[in-house]
Amino acid sequence: MGTKDSKAKEYLSDNTRFSEICNYVLFDGEKVIKPEDLKECDTTEVLSVFGIDKKQIVKQKWRDLLKSVSMKHTGQMYVILIGAEAQTDIHYAMPVKTMIYDALNYGEQVNEAKKRHRKNKDYRSSDEFLSGFTLDDKLTPVITITLYLGTTQWDGPRSLAEMMPQMDERILPFINDYRINLLNPLEIIDFSKFETGLRPLFELLKNASDEEKLNDLITKDETFTRVDVETVAAINLFVGTDIKFDEKEEVVNMCKAWDDHKKRGIQEGMQQGRLFEIYLSVQEGDYSAKRGAEKAEMSLDEFEKAMSKAGYKIPELV
Repeated sequence: MGTKDSKAKEYLSDNTRFSEICNYVLFDGEKVIKPEDLKECDTTEVLSVFGIDKKQIVKQKWRDLLKSVSMKHTGQMYVILIGAEAQTDIHYAMPVKTMIYDALNYGEQVNEAKKRHRKNKDYRSSDEFLSGFTLDDKLTPVITITLYLGTTQWDGPRSLAEMMPQMDERILPFINDYRINLLNPLEIIDFSKFETGLRPLFELLKNASDEEKLNDLITKDETFTRVDVETVAAINLFVGTDIKFDEKEEVVNMCKAWDDHKKRGIQEGMQQGRLFEIYLSVQEGDYSAKRGAEKAEMSLDEFEKAMSKAGYKIPELV
């Protein structure tokens, strides 16, 4: 797993952020799932291929995140499993990937039921024994949410059917489709449904390609005056900014940090321009490479390498 994917998983593992994602996708932002309702689950899902005895072929897949959620409905508590896949790049086979994860989890639930019944010897018929699953057994629902953290529009398929060629319409009713639950910040219109650091992250992801909008957001929106350090780090990684901050602080005033970032950029640009002037003067023979290195406050070897890398020629080498 690459650095971005690892960091995305780490950032989303926080229960407050995870519950906010679930509530946005499942309940249009209503606070139905609370952070305390979540419990971390093992993301390694194992499914033995049926029909092969103890020498079974075992397939393993690792989700990014999987959490159980205890919920109340009509006065009764029930549990669902919610998995999250963080995609920093577009995955053109995401419906298949999601379908495999969910199928593996359902298969594992059936296997666990089979083990339990064999241990308790409580099968009531040969059909139940062969199935490993009784008439009264129920599966825990599995929902997978795909969170896209890229800055270009998602143009990948959102369902299994979109991955298939056109075919006879009479066949279509017999093909089970599989749809992904995609959360794409670039498609969000109302960011007010987010109250955690996801809001500034998602807003900046949506406007990452427009420097003017980025500037307006960070300097004019009060949301950016107090952003937690984990989110600022995530913004730097996924949006591509280079905002300096003190990791010891809990929150960052991104407005001030952004202003410092711009000033630093201007200073670096001026410094770069000064270096180019020195390179040009040395190339044209106005003074020696040694003098140029002194003016640039670099060693002669560093100066010559930097000058060559910038595309300038040292007279002695012409």
